[in-house]
Amino acid sequence: MSSAQRQSERIGVALRDPLPWHDFVQVVGTAEESGYEALFVPEIAGREAFSTLAGVAGATERLRMGTGVVAIPTRSLPTMAMAAATVQELSGGRFILGVGAGPPGPGSLDRVRRHVGALRAALSGRAVDEAEVPGFRLSLSLTQPPPIWLAALGDRMVGLAGEVGDGILLNWCTPERVAAARRLMAASAERSGRDPAKVTVAVYVRACLGLEEPVAMLALKRMAGRYAAIPHYHRQFDEMGLGEEAALAAKAHQGGRPEDVPDELVRAVCVTGGRREALRRFAEYRRAGADLVLCYPVPALDPFSSLLGTVLGAAPSPSLES
Repeated sequence: MSSAQRQSERIGVALRDPLPWHDFVQVVGTAEESGYEALFVPEIAGREAFSTLAGVAGATERLRMGTGVVAIPTRSLPTMAMAAATVQELSGGRFILGVGAGPPGPGSLDRVRRHVGALRAALSGRAVDEAEVPGFRLSLSLTQPPPIWLAALGDRMVGLAGEVGDGILLNWCTPERVAAARRLMAASAERSGRDPAKVTVAVYVRACLGLEEPVAMLALKRMAGRYAAIPHYHRQFDEMGLGEEAALAAKAHQGGRPEDVPDELVRAVCVTGGRREALRRFAEYRRAGADLVLCYPVPALDPFSSLLGTVLGAAPSPSLES
């Protein structure tokens, strides 16, 4: 495969489910062997992201690895900088520090801006000029600091990613939302005197592949309903023209009736079927402006075999073409 072809087929994987460690490492190894570019570990209620990535760094050789994401309020700045530097060192420079604002509220945008600036200073070996940690300086010397990517839902955070980020992580998006976010990010980067081409646009796409359609759809409906019930995700669905479907999904989730989550909502932001359907759907996101599509497996039935089946189903390696 040529480098140009490989560039057009960039796919990563996100793993959030707390599989037994042996199984988790097997899925990660399969992802690396089958051509995925990156592994992202969302930090929700399972594994802690930095220690997880430190654990798999020695079991991989090529796979880039990122926190996807860690919320800024969950750690002090020195702790986050030290953790990021540790994984960057252990992985031989393959780490991506993905950060998020945490619960939205007044001043969250400025808090992220300040935090990213302080992290850049710390990871570059400079003293941090922050009121909370004045004079903190990381003593671990890095050959190269890791890039910092920002999780973004609303337009203001998308713009901030263009202003200060090395990448942007989009979530629960239609291809049309990816295209709009790309334009917003590029305009913000240009206003800040930065090259938009140097800011990676990545998007999570939930997938449940290789299973019967009703089984896969129910698994994705459970996940979509859960997020539709979260106010800031609900707002994003509404802004994408999916407000009515999201309202029904939230109601279904709250009533314990995931089967009533509208099919239209799931099909707008997720993918089922097999390899052909997954790669076709990922290509739609790339045409919309995503540099990196992150396949986000959602398990159904047996978690290990289901996650592994989705990872294999969406794998970019041409050796897996049927």
